[in-house]
Amino acid sequence: MKAWLMLALGATLFIPAPAQADTPLLGVGMAKYDDNFQTLLRNGVQQQASVMNVDIFMENGQDSVDLQMRQFRNLVNSKVDAIIVAMVDGKSAAQMMQLASDAKIPLVFVNRNPSPEKWPAQTAFVGSNELESGTLQMEELARRAGYKGNVVILVGDPANASSLMRTEDVEKVVAKYPDMKVVQKKVGNWERSQAATIVIDWVKQGVDFSIIAANNDEMAIGAIMGLEKAGKQAKDYWVGGIDGTPDGLKLMAEGKMAVSVFQDAAGQAGGAVDTALRLVRGEVLESTVVWVPFKLITPENRQAFE
Repeated sequence: MKAWLMLALGATLFIPAPAQADTPLLGVGMAKYDDNFQTLLRNGVQQQASVMNVDIFMENGQDSVDLQMRQFRNLVNSKVDAIIVAMVDGKSAAQMMQLASDAKIPLVFVNRNPSPEKWPAQTAFVGSNELESGTLQMEELARRAGYKGNVVILVGDPANASSLMRTEDVEKVVAKYPDMKVVQKKVGNWERSQAATIVIDWVKQGVDFSIIAANNDEMAIGAIMGLEKAGKQAKDYWVGGIDGTPDGLKLMAEGKMAVSVFQDAAGQAGGAVDTALRLVRGEVLESTVVWVPFKLITPENRQAFE
């Protein structure tokens, strides 16, 4: 059994593995622990590692680019067998790929696609195609609203490619229908508290809207909280999220959230561990990018996702 790593921010303590050690050790860098979807992703990695009899050392990037990069360097310097990372910011990807490549350590990005012009050897991505997410969400919101109404968009982290693509997906769908238009969009950084504040402000300002397209369930939940705090009935609006989190599905069951899109955290996590182990074994991947499909969630089929 390979020994665990003990890492600190400024230094790395590596306990050498016994000569007979043959259990792979995966270093895992998460973007942020206290986030509902990232928690599902993290738990999925831990579960798959346990099933595969793999040791893992996991780091919490705390939504800090600098902290995550220090943690990543520590993992590289400690010579883990492979690294799985959910990036805080896609701008870190090039440096991560270079560090891993120089050290000849397999690297798997999960959930957040760095989309490089050229993938280095022993590097892969496991996640879902964002061209599907916002499109599925907004098409269903439009259908339920009768293809008319004013739309507001709650945007995730503007530095994250996923939030940009989800927002663009929504805007493209809305542009297809003459009786619909986007009247406001604002950054909520994936967080329900920020989304609640934004929606309260929109109501106070008299913004005319009936449809809320949030880049994730957390902000959709915040939007519902904001409507209620502003004295509105959430059921009078069409609110959509993305991720299919338990909290989001609970509000859907209560009739407050109309739409979500299931992003398979367990599927992404399991795929990332499996892909990392294949690279450790020196296998050639059929594809550098492994897609885990999005699935539309509505009140009619929500129980299948609970």
